[in-house]
Amino acid sequence: MTGSSSARSTVMPRVSPWLNGPRISAGLLRGCFYYATVFGVATFRIGLQDDTLKFRASSRKGYKWLSILIRVLGSCFYGYSYGAWADQYTDWYLRLFFGLRLVGCLVCSVIILVLQVCYEKRILHLVNSFFGLFRRLRALTRTVEAGFGGRLELTLLMFKLLSLAFVFLAFQWQYSPWVLLTILCDLYTSIGTGMIMHFCFVGYLSIGVLYAELNRYVDHQLRAQLSSLQDQVEEDDIQQQPDVQAHANLDECLAIYEEIHQVTCSFQRLFDLPLFLTLVQNLSAMAMVSYHAIMSREYHISLWGLVLKLLIDVLLLTLAVHGAVSSSRLVRRLSLENYTIGQSKSYHIKVGVDKLVRSPRKFKLGSFFQFEIFLGRLNHQQLRVCPLGMFEVSNELTLFFLSAMVTYLTFLVQYGIQTKQF
Repeated sequence: MTGSSSARSTVMPRVSPWLNGPRISAGLLRGCFYYATVFGVATFRIGLQDDTLKFRASSRKGYKWLSILIRVLGSCFYGYSYGAWADQYTDWYLRLFFGLRLVGCLVCSVIILVLQVCYEKRILHLVNSFFGLFRRLRALTRTVEAGFGGRLELTLLMFKLLSLAFVFLAFQWQYSPWVLLTILCDLYTSIGTGMIMHFCFVGYLSIGVLYAELNRYVDHQLRAQLSSLQDQVEEDDIQQQPDVQAHANLDECLAIYEEIHQVTCSFQRLFDLPLFLTLVQNLSAMAMVSYHAIMSREYHISLWGLVLKLLIDVLLLTLAVHGAVSSSRLVRRLSLENYTIGQSKSYHIKVGVDKLVRSPRKFKLGSFFQFEIFLGRLNHQQLRVCPLGMFEVSNELTLFFLSAMVTYLTFLVQYGIQTKQF
C-alpha cells in the first residue's frame, strides 16, 4: 500500500538555480557593471580574492587613465563639433535645447573625471563596504544561495536594461567619417552622463535590499528568539544567564543597521551633487523634447521614445529610493523595544555598573545599553534623499512633475490650435 502510494506520488521538477530571480538579478547587475566599464565610467575591477574568495573592488590604474584620456578628447571634440550641428537648425528652440544638453553633458563629464581622479579610493571603499554588508547579512541569515533581491528588484533591473539598450536606437547612424566620429563622441559623452543616475539607482536599490533582508530576519527569526527569552525571564532572576546566541545575533543586527546608515551617508555625500545635476537635466530634457515634438508635429518614435526613456529612468530611481526609505523606516514598526533583552533591565544595569567600577577602561556596552542607544538614534537617522536640500526624491515628486508636464503639454496643444498651427 505504501509502495503504491509512493509510486503514484508526483515529484515536482527541480527548478534550475539559474532561473531564480535573485540569481538573474545578480547577473543583470554584472551586465550593467560591464556596460559602465566599456564606456569608461567604472574604471575598477570586481573579482574574487585568491586568499579569501570574496568579491572585492580594486583599482585599475592603466584603464583608469585610458578612460580619462578618451573622455577628455571625446568631450573636447563633442564641444567643438557642436557648432556644425547647431548650424543645421534655424529654430532657436532647438539651438537652446542642444546648447543646454551640451552644457549638461560637459558638466557631468567633469564631475565623472573628478570622481575618478580625486575620489577613487572613496568609491572603492564604498563598493567594498556594500560587499562586506552583504557578506555579513548572508552569514547572519545563514543564506547559502547567492543572489540579489527578489522579484521587485528583478523587474526594476529588467526595465533598466531596456532603458540602457534604447540609447543605441535613438541615434541615426551615418558612415561618413566626420559624422561617425561626432556620433561616437556624443554617444560616449551622453552615456557617461546618464551613468550617474544609473549608479544612484543601483546604490539606493542595494540599500533597500539590505534593509529589507535585515528587517525580514529580525521580524521572522530574531523576534522569535527574543520571545523565547522573554518567556524564560518572567521573574527578576539575576542569577539566570542570558542566551549567548540571541545576544550575539542582536549585537550583529544592531551593528549592521549602524553600518548601513554609515554607508548610506557616505554614498549620499559622494553622489549628492551629481544626482541633482542629472535629475535637473533629465526633467528639463523631457519637457523640451515634448515641446519640440508637439509644436513641430513630429511624432517619430525616436523623439517620444527618448521622452519615455528619460521618464523610465526617473521612475526607476524614485522607486529605488522609495524602497530604501520605506525599508529604513520599517525598523520602527518592528517594536523590538517590547522584548526583554536576555535578562531584566536591573540585571543589565547591575552588571554594567559592576564592570564599569572594576575595569572602566575595558568596559563595553552590553546588549541592553547598545539597544537603548540604537533606539535613540532612530530618531536622528531617518533616510531622506534630498539632493543639495532642494527637493526630496520620492514618488510624490514624480507625480508632481508629471501633472505639471501634462498641464504644460495641454497648454501647448491649445496654443497650437488657437494659432492654427495644427
